[in-house]
Amino acid sequence: MSFPTCNNNMGKGLSMSSIPLRWISKCTRYTVTISDSCLVSIMKMAKEHYPMEVGTSLIGYYSDDGFDAFICRTAPLPPDSKGLAHMFVRGAKGMRAFFSRLLERYSGKKYYVGEWHSHPDALAYPSEIDDINMSAISSDVKTNCPECILVILGENFFELPKLGVFVYSRTRGRIDLYPDG
Repeated sequence: MSFPTCNNNMGKGLSMSSIPLRWISKCTRYTVTISDSCLVSIMKMAKEHYPMEVGTSLIGYYSDDGFDAFICRTAPLPPDSKGLAHMFVRGAKGMRAFFSRLLERYSGKKYYVGEWHSHPDALAYPSEIDDINMSAISSDVKTNCPECILVILGENFFELPKLGVFVYSRTRGRIDLYPDG
């Protein structure tokens, strides 16, 4: 399945040609495509908050069968978020209003699909706390995100950033994805 990008502008002098925009599971069942504008936003926010961790919710949509996801943007950083060198807690202030406006603006065609956060100078791989939190989100019926995506930006953001992409399935657990191509 092919997804249109939200914005093809890599802009702002960020060179990210080494970071793939499409990720796939080993079984090839799951794919996640990240728009270049979303990646620019992630990189910019991570650099601005370095050396502290930072992150926000991911906005996008799924294919009809739910196995292909497209991430087109990030939500704003809630002001009550707290980032430390090896921990990040995303706040909630203003998020309910943001998601209400988002659902109304896009008639429910773009919505919450997961979370992203940074691991400054560390692996782009989930910690045990990340696994627990993301599994809880995918299991929460109120969140309504049974195939929740986690994107982690790690390593050296300024020279050789690495991206980790994972799906937390309510029924299948964590699925690691790999660059496609």
